[in-house]
Amino acid sequence: MLKLTLVAAATSALLLSGCGQSASPATKRQPGSWTQKIDVVRLDGKSAADKAALQRTFDTYSFMSICLTPEAAAKEDVTADLGNVGGSGTSCIFDKRSVSGDAIETSGICGAGTTKARMSVKGTSGTTAQDLMVTIEPVDKNIPGAGTIVMHMTAKRGGACTPQDITPPVQGAK
Repeated sequence: MLKLTLVAAATSALLLSGCGQSASPATKRQPGSWTQKIDVVRLDGKSAADKAALQRTFDTYSFMSICLTPEAAAKEDVTADLGNVGGSGTSCIFDKRSVSGDAIETSGICGAGTTKARMSVKGTSGTTAQDLMVTIEPVDKNIPGAGTIVMHMTAKRGGACTPQDITPPVQGAK
């Protein structure tokens, strides 16, 4: 069964730090206040109540805004390997990495053991907005309760950072 921690870590990592790797330069996000919205498009193998509960969880994130500082924006690399998704210890091995300007398309296997899943991402990540479709599907479809989740994730820059924003630590800062 896919664990919510894998889903949450993957969505946070994608929206906050980008994904993939390619020879073409990727567009960097502008510093400032960023908000995100995650819509659960499909959740196989679960009831409508489970889908609604997961959507309510993601809806709580839409009320938060993140301050992307100039230092964090400068270090952000949308083409960096997600090797450690969201710092959760969940490694990903990508077999497809295509990032060129705003366009992103990646696919790889994340997790370990019974939580191994294929994560595919396709969409855009620009200077002031992101629009991504994320599909996470179990590698072993015979595991009881295993199913595919499809999410539509959007993020947008709302202007300068505010005191109400959450300011995460800069990746690699000591």
